[in-house]
Order: sequence, then C-alpha cells, then structure tokens
Amino acid sequence: MIPPLFLEPKPEDYVLDMCAAPGSKTTQIAQLMKNKGAIIANDVSLKRISSLGFNLQLCGVINTAVTMFDGRKLPSIIKDHFDKVLVDAPCSSSGHFLSKFPSNFTEERVKSLHVLQRGLLIAGFKMLKPGGILVYSTCSIHPFENEAVVNYLLSKEGKARVEYFEIKGIRFHPGLTEYKEKTFHPDLKYCMRIYPHDNYTDAFFIARIRKER
Repeated sequence: MIPPLFLEPKPEDYVLDMCAAPGSKTTQIAQLMKNKGAIIANDVSLKRISSLGFNLQLCGVINTAVTMFDGRKLPSIIKDHFDKVLVDAPCSSSGHFLSKFPSNFTEERVKSLHVLQRGLLIAGFKMLKPGGILVYSTCSIHPFENEAVVNYLLSKEGKARVEYFEIKGIRFHPGLTEYKEKTFHPDLKYCMRIYPHDNYTDAFFIARIRKER
C-alpha cells in the first residue's frame, strides 16, 4: 500500500499504473483520487487482467480503463502525457521473508528481470509529463533490481531526479549508493528500503522520481 502513497494521486490527475494486475494498487489509487480523474491500468497478461477487471468492479472503480500491452512498447503510442506513473515492476520477490520466499530465486533470474525492469522504467518515464512523478517499486531486496535499475534511468535521462519522501510512522532505510564494486548516483540515498524488522512486513524498495521541466 505504500507505493500509491508515494505517488500522491490527485482527483484531477491522469495516472498510468503500468503493471497493474491484479489491481490492489490500482483500486487504492482510485480511492485516493476519489474515483475522479482517469487511470489507465495496464498489464501484459490476459489471465492477470481478468483478476484486475474483477477487482475494479468489486471495489466500484469507475475512473479506470484497462489495457493489455507490453509496457515497454507503450511510448510508441503515447509520450509526455501522464501526471503520475506507477511502475510496480515484476521482480524476484526476494523480499518475501515473512510470507513465502520464492523457490525459483536465482542470480540468473535476477539478471533477466533487471533487463525487463530497466525497459519498463525507461518507458514509464517517457510517458510522464514534465513536472510529473513516477514511482518505481519492487518487493525485492536485491540492488540489481532496485538501485541499479533507477541508476540506469538517471544515466540515460537527464531530467530524472530522485526525490526524498517519507510516510509518518513507517520505519525505513535509505537506498544504497554502493554495491560490491558498483557506485550508484548519490541521489539513490533518497530511495526507501523497508526491511522485515523495520515494520514487521516483507521487504520493499520504493523510489519517487520527478521529471524536471
């Protein structure tokens, strides 16, 4: 529930939830927007979209349209258009310490996901209006899926800036600026890392990124 709070959606906003299914964050965003404005809830999986549509109807959401695209290809259709973009990216789920740690976790899978995550984040940023906010989040603790992905965006997009943001009552740690032999952009310290012992939850990573005008 934390990434939509980082997004701060307003009733007048045009919002893209890029990897939306099964819809828990989409429905929360709609609630924060008071069911006004407009949300595009996108996902690449037909099976997952069925769950997304069901949950939107169950919660009475009326400000949301559902689309099915590979998010990386969306900028070929639309650019510089959304006030807010959420990229809650597919990840290894390596932060699931308190629920169920993934049985298929491997370094090879992390490397493959890293490429997908970079593509989704770059695409999301291209669709963001100047001055808009993008939130990138995962339920992974691996820096290669988190800081390394955001660092890639900062190296490619000169108008991308990581903003400091916190939520009262939520304990967290700053993002990493170094990992093994890799040094990341200093602004990565403004990201949020939540570990299981912080709030008795699974682990999460969240970055709030603004597109400068």
